Amino acid sequence: MTTEYLAIHNGSLIARGDLESVVRKSKSRAAGIEPIVMALDTCKRIELDWQGDVDSVVARLSAPSGRGRPKLGVTSREVTLLPAHWEWLATQRGGASVTLRRLVDAAIKNATAEEQLSIQQNQLYKLLSLFADAAGFEEAARAMYRNSRSGFIAATKTWPADVKDVLLEKFDAFSVPTNRSTSHQANDD
Repeated sequence: MTTEYLAIHNGSLIARGDLESVVRKSKSRAAGIEPIVMALDTCKRIELDWQGDVDSVVARLSAPSGRGRPKLGVTSREVTLLPAHWEWLATQRGGASVTLRRLVDAAIKNATAEEQLSIQQNQLYKLLSLFADAAGFEEAARAMYRNSRSGFIAATKTWPADVKDVLLEKFDAFSVPTNRSTSHQANDD
């Protein structure tokens, strides 16, 4: 399955599709615009260098980046742990990095339904926050965290149709926990 991307500029959805087609559509819209591009599945922002013509931008999409193991997606970052944690990691087979990756993979695989819902809501909030100046944004955010579909729809009723469609598509993809407390609304329609 290929990842789908969105290009958003000045509160409008200007392109949707694979990364190359999003770049091509965005560059053809108007000279000099630099839309925000996000992966639809994770709502992670994708940093692009928009300088040059469309072919230059597309060529840089597959260019290797900097140090490390970019083909594997390895990113080097700092981790701060207590001495006891470092000592324990040092005794593990494969070293600290392998052990940490294994622990994170296990945590992702064994996430509770509530944790999964929280992850999905936080991902949608990243996308939703691009429309923070739109009327009803705060109400939409509250409705999203309450998992109130009707409240979410009402809060975004004046937004452009294509934006509402994408946001509602993400909202409807939430995995709603079956054992949530009665104090929370559970996807009310």
